[in-house]
Amino acid sequence: MTETISLLLKQEPVKRVTLAPSPARAPSVAVVYARRDGDLEVLDGGKPMRWSDQMFTKYSTRYEVDISDHHVDLKFEGDTALPTEGDVYQFHATCSANFRVTDPAEVVRRNVRDGAPLVHGYLLRMFRAITRQYSIEEAEEAEAAIHAQLRRDTLLHGGITLYAVAVRLSLDEAGRKYLQDVEQARRDEKIKAAQHHTNVNDVARQSQLDLLQQTGQHLLQDRERALLSGQSMDAESLIRLHLQRNPGDTAGAMKMLAEVEDAREAQRVRENERWEGLLEKLANSGIAQPSDLTPLLDAAVRHVEGSGPPIRATATVHSPQQPPEPAAIGWDAPLAGVPAPEVSMVPPAVNANALAAPPNLCPVYVVVDESEAASPWLDRLNEAVGDLYRALAGQPRDAAPLRLAVCGFAEDVAVRAKLAAVEADPRVPRLTGRGPASYTALFEWLRDHVAADAEALRAEHPSVRRPLVVLLSAGTPAGVDDWAPAHRQLLGQLRRPDIVAFGFGGAGEAAASFALFPEYAFTAEDAPETAADRFATFLRGYLLACGQAALAGTESPLPAPVGFRPAGGPA
Repeated sequence: MTETISLLLKQEPVKRVTLAPSPARAPSVAVVYARRDGDLEVLDGGKPMRWSDQMFTKYSTRYEVDISDHHVDLKFEGDTALPTEGDVYQFHATCSANFRVTDPAEVVRRNVRDGAPLVHGYLLRMFRAITRQYSIEEAEEAEAAIHAQLRRDTLLHGGITLYAVAVRLSLDEAGRKYLQDVEQARRDEKIKAAQHHTNVNDVARQSQLDLLQQTGQHLLQDRERALLSGQSMDAESLIRLHLQRNPGDTAGAMKMLAEVEDAREAQRVRENERWEGLLEKLANSGIAQPSDLTPLLDAAVRHVEGSGPPIRATATVHSPQQPPEPAAIGWDAPLAGVPAPEVSMVPPAVNANALAAPPNLCPVYVVVDESEAASPWLDRLNEAVGDLYRALAGQPRDAAPLRLAVCGFAEDVAVRAKLAAVEADPRVPRLTGRGPASYTALFEWLRDHVAADAEALRAEHPSVRRPLVVLLSAGTPAGVDDWAPAHRQLLGQLRRPDIVAFGFGGAGEAAASFALFPEYAFTAEDAPETAADRFATFLRGYLLACGQAALAGTESPLPAPVGFRPAGGPA
């Protein structure tokens, strides 16, 4: 709870006729008199009336107002916490503020008895309007914006002047937890990156050990196959081999031998039953006589017991006539009824002008002011756009990485040429003069389209450079044109563009606010025709240099236009 700071120290009626002098006042107190008609007056810097003036006074009430310096410490948290961008998290703030009464009559008029709530309410409204423009990662920037707003003394409604305000922002619990998680994830990633080389070496060493072990196993298997080559692989031989490898497993070898004998006996029983069933069917069906079956049965018994040769039967079987083999056909003989294709030994022609795909793509937006303010330059700027297209078409190798778009802006943005590669015989777009310029519409269009176009290009090519916007403006932003939020959102994107800004005419110094960096902003020094010519020369040379840098895989050069000076700098 903020301590009460009373500003109205005393209120008393003024006596018409009195022999006593007016009460004395402290130096930090101002006296305000109220007339009977309600008007307020501060006499001689707040001094009280003299005894002679009080004899037949026109005033009805006397007020004493504290005009000394006051200090108050404020906290903004809980219900008064400050929202961040998107209202997802909140800033907490501690504020040290100083204030004094500079208009005692206004304090009386508004009946401001406690100055602390007035200061608290004013700062809360101002802080919230500023912090809503910043994310939780931008606490320092938000603090700087608040201090910039309060760098001068501020007169509040109620006759109070605010000065020497210091603010410190911190995050709420949810915001701190989020940033801690992000920082922990970043540290974990560094640790994993540091461990990656060791892990790769460990896997390589283990792979070498596994390969050596596998090679040894294969060598032992080869030696074993060589030793067993030519030996019998019947059941008894395999049991003897097992006993040689495992001399202590005599019981296991005897068990395996017994199982082999049992399997053989079961096989003999099944074979005997099968032969008996077959001979019985032959006899029952009358195919064979009993006298013919006796030798077959004896032979079958001897075969099953393993004491007789295989049973053989003789029969006359007519083999089917085989069809004649077809005549041989050569690999290059023509098929019947199908003409042989003509084969040329001359390889197909190759287009010598075909270009390999560039290693990088560089999206470029040339954005030109089409408003009324740009009319002195518009014809020459149209010629500059044509010269640019012809220059790029004439140097296809250097222009191969470029994807060029031409846009004009006034009350809205008009796409004069969509983002695309420059063809050998290009169709040159044309700029058209229009109404007043809206920089809000311009930066909103760039915010909505530049990043989306870059993502679309990534589907075409795996490596896309940061987009480049070359902006030429001629008109000063109108007072109602609040373009700053859209501009800040554009430059706050993950894939923000590099903006090189040129200011002609009234927009000469405003270009410094549009560019990505101050050294990317320029203003014309020459007459309109000469400035447009110099801009055209720069545009051709700079875009070709950007294409060459994309081919070489190096950074794009810094813009250095001849005939222009830095915007916002000395003339």
